[in-house]
Amino acid sequence: MLLGKSDAMQTIHTTIHQLCNNSRIPVLIIGESGVGKELVAQAIHFGGPRASRPFVPVNCSSVTATLSESIFFGHVQGAFTGATGDHKGYFETANGGTLFLDEVGDMSIENQITLLRVLDDGVITPIGATMSKKVDARVIAATNTDLPAKVGAGLFRSDLYQRLAGMIIWIPPLRERTEDILLIVEYHLSEFAAQMGVPPPPLSPEAVAALETYVFPGNVRELIHIIEHAVVISDGAEIQPKHLHFQPPHIGGPSSPVTRINEANPLNAPASVTHLASDMSEAPFLPLKEALVRYERQYLYQVLEWTGGNKAAAARLLNIPRRTLYRKLAKYHL
Repeated sequence: MLLGKSDAMQTIHTTIHQLCNNSRIPVLIIGESGVGKELVAQAIHFGGPRASRPFVPVNCSSVTATLSESIFFGHVQGAFTGATGDHKGYFETANGGTLFLDEVGDMSIENQITLLRVLDDGVITPIGATMSKKVDARVIAATNTDLPAKVGAGLFRSDLYQRLAGMIIWIPPLRERTEDILLIVEYHLSEFAAQMGVPPPPLSPEAVAALETYVFPGNVRELIHIIEHAVVISDGAEIQPKHLHFQPPHIGGPSSPVTRINEANPLNAPASVTHLASDMSEAPFLPLKEALVRYERQYLYQVLEWTGGNKAAAARLLNIPRRTLYRKLAKYHL
C-alpha cells in the first residue's frame, strides 16, 4: 500500500490518478532504493483500465546482453540450441497490461538498443520467427540513478530516455517527509500484529521520537523491516527504543557519510569488526558464525553505498555473480 500524507505524497497520488486516466503514456519513476517505486507503478497499473491484464516486473540489471532479445521478445522452438519450445518474451507476456522496467539505469547500451526498437513501433519479432507481432504494453520504468547525468556521460541513450520519460514521478526519500513515518508505522504495526494473532503493541513516546529523528538510509523498506522486528521482539509489550533495530551509524546514511571503499582494493574497507565489538552491549563477543553474518551484511551495505545503489557495479566490485549478490541482498533485507 502506498501510504503518505505529506505534500509530496499527495502530489504523487494526484499524478497517479491522472495517469490512470491515460493508459498509454510511458512513466519514469525516480527515487532512492526502498522508497516504493514499484508500489507507484502498481498503483498506476491497477488503478487504470489495464488492471485486468498482466503487470510484469523486470529487473533490468539482471538481463544480460546475450539473452536480452529472447527475454524481451521471446523465441520459437529451434531458434537456438536449447530452445525446445516457443517462449513468450516480457513484452508479449505484458500485452494489454504493463511492463515495469526496474533499475532501468543499469541496462547495458546493447540492451538499451534492444528496448528502443520496440518502444519506437510496438512491434516485436521473436528470435527465429518469420512474422512480427504487434504488442500493446504500457512501459513504466524506475531508477535510483541520475539518468540525465548518465546520458551526458554517454552511458544511457538520449533517445531512450526521451521515450521513457513521458511523465516523470520523483519520490522523495523518507527523511524528507517525516510526517509520513507514523502513518506507515501504524499501518504495518497492525498488519504484522494481525499476522501474529496479537493486538498491535503501542509505541512509547521515546520510540516515536527515535523513529522521527532517524534518517532511514533504506527508506520505507527499512522502516517496514524495523517495525516487523519490533513487533516480534517486543512480545506484545510497549515498543521501546531498544526494540528498534536501526542501522549502525557508521554504515551510512545522509547524516553520517560512509567512508568510501578503495575501489582498486575493496578489502581496504573500514574495519567494521571494530564496530561489531562495540555493538555487543550484553556480551563482549558473538559466536563466530553470527559475527561473520553481521559483518557480511554491513560490508554489502557499504559496497552498495559506494556504488550509489548500482547492484551490477557492486557485483563487479565484489567479484561475485549478480544472482549471488541478489540472494545475499534479499537474505539481509538490503
